[in-house]
Amino acid sequence: MKTTDRQADDLVIGLDIGSTYAKGALLDGKGNILSLNHVRTGWAMAEAAEKLLAGYRAKGSDIPVVATGYGRFLAPGRTDVLTEISAHALGAEKLRPGVATVIDVGGQDTKVTTVSRGRPVEFLMNDKCAAGTGRFLEMALQRLEVDLEDLEAAKALEAANLTSVCAVFAETEMMGLLAAGRPRLEIALGAVAALADKAAALASRLHPAAPVVLTGGLSRSSVLARRLGEALSLTAEPAPHGFYAGAIGAAWSHLIKRKELKTTAE
Repeated sequence: MKTTDRQADDLVIGLDIGSTYAKGALLDGKGNILSLNHVRTGWAMAEAAEKLLAGYRAKGSDIPVVATGYGRFLAPGRTDVLTEISAHALGAEKLRPGVATVIDVGGQDTKVTTVSRGRPVEFLMNDKCAAGTGRFLEMALQRLEVDLEDLEAAKALEAANLTSVCAVFAETEMMGLLAAGRPRLEIALGAVAALADKAAALASRLHPAAPVVLTGGLSRSSVLARRLGEALSLTAEPAPHGFYAGAIGAAWSHLIKRKELKTTAE
């Protein structure tokens, strides 16, 4: 999305500093998304945030910055912070109005949040088991030399059944299947299915309702969305620009506060 020239006081920046990627969103005063960008986080979260901010600051040094994500307190120049739960709830509502359940499969954890009008109602998080996170799928695809895009074209294949509930043992099981001649794409689909089933088991504890929307790094995967939907007996939708939902929600929270303050003052 192309950024248009506007007054700095009519803009707001949202930063989502995750464990794998730092995402940035630039919104105007009406909530229109002007620009979306991302960089690899690596080991230097503050530097990743600074790279994103460098381009936006050319539009004005006084643009407010709301940070969320794993490294939100490391974002330089931040004027406010927002929890990931609230940011993804707001971002999902912005991208898919009326969302009732948000599932964010991130690199370090998986979060499920029930939502009402963009506000979190209840949430659960899995940050104890690596097999229930995006990092597990990233590791599996790297070992199998398969890209996420490859799975979109192979979704008609039969997914291998991975029985291990631990990431370490699951990796061993995948290598065993590979040695036995099972096609790499079917094993990779099995890894997606295992991740989706774990996320669905977490979500089912909150009695999720439709619409169910995926946000975060894996939100673009229709394969994951379909498997999640099957496990939940609900339609799970990949959110448009769901990768940036946290950053969008962070920026939008500033506009909501601004509107509330203006209303109170009047």
